[in-house]
Formats: sequence, C-alpha cells, structure tokens
Amino acid sequence: MSSSAFSRFALSISIAAAMLAGCGGPEPPAGAPGAMPLAAKVSPGSTSPPYLYVTNTATAEYPVNIFLRDHPFKGIVHHLGRVLAPSGIFIDSQGIIYVTTAWGSGDNSVWAYKRGAPKPFRIYSGADCAFDVVAASDGTVYIADACGLSDYSKGDVAVYPPGQTKPSRLIHPGGSPYALALDSHDNLYVGYNYLRTYWGQVKRYRPGARHGDELLPEHSAFFITGVGIDKHGALLVANSGAIHVFTAKGQPPSRVIHTGQSHVDTFAFDRLGNTIYVTSGCTSGSLAIPLTSSGCGKRANTVVALDYATGKRLWTLSEPDWVPVGVAVWPSAQF
Repeated sequence: MSSSAFSRFALSISIAAAMLAGCGGPEPPAGAPGAMPLAAKVSPGSTSPPYLYVTNTATAEYPVNIFLRDHPFKGIVHHLGRVLAPSGIFIDSQGIIYVTTAWGSGDNSVWAYKRGAPKPFRIYSGADCAFDVVAASDGTVYIADACGLSDYSKGDVAVYPPGQTKPSRLIHPGGSPYALALDSHDNLYVGYNYLRTYWGQVKRYRPGARHGDELLPEHSAFFITGVGIDKHGALLVANSGAIHVFTAKGQPPSRVIHTGQSHVDTFAFDRLGNTIYVTSGCTSGSLAIPLTSSGCGKRANTVVALDYATGKRLWTLSEPDWVPVGVAVWPSAQF
C-alpha cells in the first residue's frame, strides 16, 4: 500500500503512492515482512460445494477470485468484481462476504456481499485504511484501520453495531492494526504493529470492552499481518515467513509452522480446522516490491494449503497476474 508499512501488501505503484501520502509512516526495515478468464460459470449458492476466496491486488477487474476448495487447479470458477485494492476478506456464519478496500479514501471501506450476488448489499464507511474485517455472531462488525480516524499515525479498530454502516466507537490497541480474528465466544483479537519499530503485539478484547489484554511476549512477532484462532483456542500469528502458534499468554510459541513461502500475508482454516490456507503476495504486474532485502523469495504470489496437524504442504496454487493477499473459505470455520 504505501512505502510505509503498507508497501508489504504489494499493491500497484499508484496505490502505494496514494497510501504513502495518506499515512506517511516510515519504510519497514529490510526483513519486514486486463480481464482474467473464468474457468467455468459456477455461482456459489446455498447448495454449492466448498469454495476458496482469494483477494487479488494485481487487478481492478476481478479482484476477488473464487476457486473450488477441493479442486483449486480447475482454476477460477467465479469472482467478485470492482472492489478497489482488496486486502482482507471474511465470511460470517450466514455466508455474508466482507471485503476491505484499503484505498485510504475514507469511503467504501468494506463491501458486504450475499453469496452469489454480483453487487454489495451494504457498504461500510469510516475506516481510512481498512486492512481486515470480521463480523461477530450478533452482527457487530470490526474493521482494522491501520491509519485511524482519531490518530492518523497509530490506527484503530472501528466498531459497527449490527446493521449500521458507520462506526459507533473506536478501539485503540496502541499501534497500527492489520489483522483481526474472533473466537467462538466473540472475543476479538487485534494484531497490530508499533509505529516505526514494527514489532507486533496481539490484544484480546471481550465483547464490548474498550481495553484488551496483551497476549504475546515482547519482541516475539515482527510486522503482524494475520491472526487466527484454532479449534482448541490457540492463537496463530503470521510472523514473516512462518505462522507461530501460541498456546499460553505471555509465553513463546509452542509451535512454528513453515509454509514454504518466504513471506506470509494471511491465512484461513477450513470448516473443520484440519486444513489451513496461506497467502504470500509480492509482485504487482511486472513490478516487484521486495518484502525482504533478498526480494520476494520462495513461492511468492501463491496460496498454499497445509495439513494443520503436521504442517505438511498439500498443494501450491498460482495464477497469472496474481498478487494474493486475503483468503477465506466457505463453509467457514466456526471457532
């Protein structure tokens, strides 16, 4: 997005310049983290098979690509179009799809679609740099705004009551939030990065709370871009080229999952929590935006599927003109 923290999401050069003008932060240090043809006309309806949704920042034509989850190599079977610079994507228990725009305009921050619908039925405004979104079981929507309305240099999480499209309040985690997650009790997990240092932290907020608990030991994660909860309640954090699994508050990770990618953007579980899907985006068209001092590294612009129990890589997916950043699965995991 910008040549500040946002550049790591690998948008086009024009978007990066726009976000730099909007947020004006420093460059993360080295080591921080035309139409696309459809393979088939398949509309993901209520009786459809499982689907994999991937946001693609390389094109404005088909920016959300939809694959058959169990047969991804059949190619793109459907898409959501015209979302500007998508990054985060979330599917709630009702099948509503939320996609962030992260353009830095303050308008059209998140578009919500009913599955199978070509146009959004609701648009959430008020988050200048919307990078991630989640929706609780009661319909409350949370948007991670890495720029922030109240303090443009630090960012906040905008909270939207059920059915409302403007935020009613803001949560201030203490840094720029990039990643959100919910557990089965609707506790909110906010992954954020401190200004200038880009060391990351995750806070947990109980429903309605304004203050959260820090979960990670100091300097255990650098430039957090994804967080999640597994079916046992463990916290997963995208930390550079791996996913770190934390099972105890304030303690080091109990497990590190190496995805085979040099950089990890975001990840999502299948419904049963047995398979995890991980994105790694780096290039925009023919222009490479290095995420590390050595460039994009291995398996850039891919989605990999991993067996969560063993960490074994099941497959690697890549498409032409593709910069995958956000990922979601339907049916979605209910934890």
